Amino acid sequence: MIRIAISCGEGFSSGFLANRLEQEVKDHHLEDRASFIRIPYINLAARQNEVDIAMVMPHIEWKVRADKTQYRIPLYVIPFKVMIKPTVEDYIEDAEDILKLANGKGGRVRFPEEKRTADVTRLCSHRKWLAERSEKQ
Repeated sequence: MIRIAISCGEGFSSGFLANRLEQEVKDHHLEDRASFIRIPYINLAARQNEVDIAMVMPHIEWKVRADKTQYRIPLYVIPFKVMIKPTVEDYIEDAEDILKLANGKGGRVRFPEEKRTADVTRLCSHRKWLAERSEKQ
């Protein structure tokens, strides 16, 4: 099971998203795959041992860039559009794939095609987006 922190500045928007995703985990009986908790970004370094990955809200991406903390867990900034439509399954798939990309390393990790978070337009997991792209080619 992957333990996922949803993180933002003070925890308001991340609390809303984490609660929604955790409810979807229960509704879809995915407790063996993932759990979601809210951890405000200011507490993330001290609480990183509680989770396997942190998914950070996009409005504080600048904090992630400026942060010099040595994280043991991967930090993934959720693209703006990715917050709109994706299901809990999409978040879980992104977490699984980011963990593979990180290969045991901490700090910021992003998908190779997502150099600028603001430019990402997908409305599903990165895995599904890649599959859709390859089908069109």
